[in-house]
Amino acid sequence: MLHTHKIAKHLYLKRAGMQELSFPAGSLTLNDLHRAPSGSINYRGADTDRAERSTTVWREPDHGLAVRTPALKQAKTARGHVFHGDTVIYHESELEHRVSLVLKTYRGLARLISQYPKVEYVDDDGTARHHTFDYFAEWTDGTRIAIAVKYEPKREEMLQLLDRICANGITGVDKYGAATPGVADAVALVTDAQATYEAFENAFFLLSSRDHHDDAECAVLHNILLKMPDTFRFGQLLLGCWPRAKRRTAIWRLIDRGVLQPVSRGRIDELTWLRRA
Repeated sequence: MLHTHKIAKHLYLKRAGMQELSFPAGSLTLNDLHRAPSGSINYRGADTDRAERSTTVWREPDHGLAVRTPALKQAKTARGHVFHGDTVIYHESELEHRVSLVLKTYRGLARLISQYPKVEYVDDDGTARHHTFDYFAEWTDGTRIAIAVKYEPKREEMLQLLDRICANGITGVDKYGAATPGVADAVALVTDAQATYEAFENAFFLLSSRDHHDDAECAVLHNILLKMPDTFRFGQLLLGCWPRAKRRTAIWRLIDRGVLQPVSRGRIDELTWLRRA
């Protein structure tokens, strides 16, 4: 019975992992960033090469610094996970799923953790309370951002809570109750207004292109772009090529690398206008 349960759990996690959709450049901006550090950060795209990842020593994935592990199943919410490197990134709703995949597409993302950090704030009555962020992202330049995920109707309520957390110095609390001020450089709120289904669907192709693109096809496509006008349709790049699936993946790979950019936001398909970066 125990063996059967483990197989069932493995298959469930595998199905959840197959939902690793991703989305295009510019689909999500952390425009609700609070107490952001000075200086500009280029969050977008992928800067991890497949050759570098293939030489990395394999480690069994774990949940890293997560202060809690969500239940695998729940009747009323979408539970599951994705991976960032060897870290399991949990989600407890479809919105959190979309946000976690948005973050995976950002350039320079060095570390992504779910259910972390647990921070302390003071309410109107002067009582110390705790809040656990949904995600914690750290970039290669050392910038650390704690990210809360809520639906749009709860925006104002959540922004007030983030203000309290910032006023308290973004003070983290470990499992022993010890307080550590400044566990993040900034906090951010992401809602369903930013993490849309269109962005979620586009994300699948971006993340897939990182592992499945053909370097030779990308080089051919790059040469074709030199002869294209300033703007052109996605579908124009598919004309006269075979197999089209390989060319399509190469297009997404160049979007991911920032060589190509969609002219407008939204779902990317054959009719989307593109331009060279």
